[in-house]
Amino acid sequence: MKQQYTTILIIPCFNEALRISSADYLDFARQHPDYLLVFVNDGSTDTTEDLIKKMLPHAPNLDFHTYPTNLGKAEAVRNGMQYALETYEFTYIGFVDADLSAPLTEFLSLQNAIANHSPIKIAMGARVQMLGRNIKRNLLRHWFSRIIATFICKVLDEAVYDTQCGAKLFTQSAATDLFRDRFLSKWLFDVELLARHKKKYGAEQFKTSVVEIPVGSWTEKEDSKLRYHQVFRILFDLYKIKNHYF
Repeated sequence: MKQQYTTILIIPCFNEALRISSADYLDFARQHPDYLLVFVNDGSTDTTEDLIKKMLPHAPNLDFHTYPTNLGKAEAVRNGMQYALETYEFTYIGFVDADLSAPLTEFLSLQNAIANHSPIKIAMGARVQMLGRNIKRNLLRHWFSRIIATFICKVLDEAVYDTQCGAKLFTQSAATDLFRDRFLSKWLFDVELLARHKKKYGAEQFKTSVVEIPVGSWTEKEDSKLRYHQVFRILFDLYKIKNHYF
C-alpha cells in the first residue's frame, strides 16, 4: 500500500549547495507532516547531494531522487512528478525553487485556493508588488520579466500575470496529464504547462480552472541562472510553444 500525504512538493536541485537552507526545509517538514518534500538532484557537481542526504534522517516526510547527469529543470521537475505519482498517494502536488525565493508556507494559500474552489486544478504564485506584500526583486529583472510576460500573454491569449514564479500547485489528476510527456522548452516549461492545460480543456474551462495567488513574500536570490542574453532563446521557445499547441 502506498504511503499517503495531502501534498507533495518537488524541489529540483542543480548545484544548490550554497542556496539550500536546511533549517527552513526541516522546520516546514516538522510543522506540516501531511506534506512530503521530494528533492530531485539534477546531476549536481557540488555538495548538493550530500547536503540533502544529511537532512533526510531528521524528518520522516523527506524523500530524495537523484540523476547522475544534468537534465535541466523542466525534466527534473517532470521526472520528480512521475516518481511521486508512481510511489505515493496524495491530493495535491507542486514544485518550488530550491533556494526558496518563495517560502514553503506560500503553498498553504495555494492549497486552500484549490481546496475551497472545486473547479480549480492549478494554483500559481504571482510576484505582485503591492501594499502588504514583501516582494524583493532586482528592478531590471522585474522590467525584463514584464516584457517577457507580455509575449507570454499573447501566446496563451490569456491575461496571465506571472508564469515564472517558482511556486505552483496542481491536483493529482491535472499533474498526471500535464507531466506525462517531455517538454519542448527548457526555459519556459511553466508556460508550456498552461498551453497543455488550455489545449485539453479549452479557453472557457481554462479560465475557471487556473488561478494566480499573489505571494506574501518573495526574495530574489543572487546568482540567478537566467541571463538577459537568453531572451532570443526564450522568444524562440515561445514560438515553438505557440506553433505546437495552438
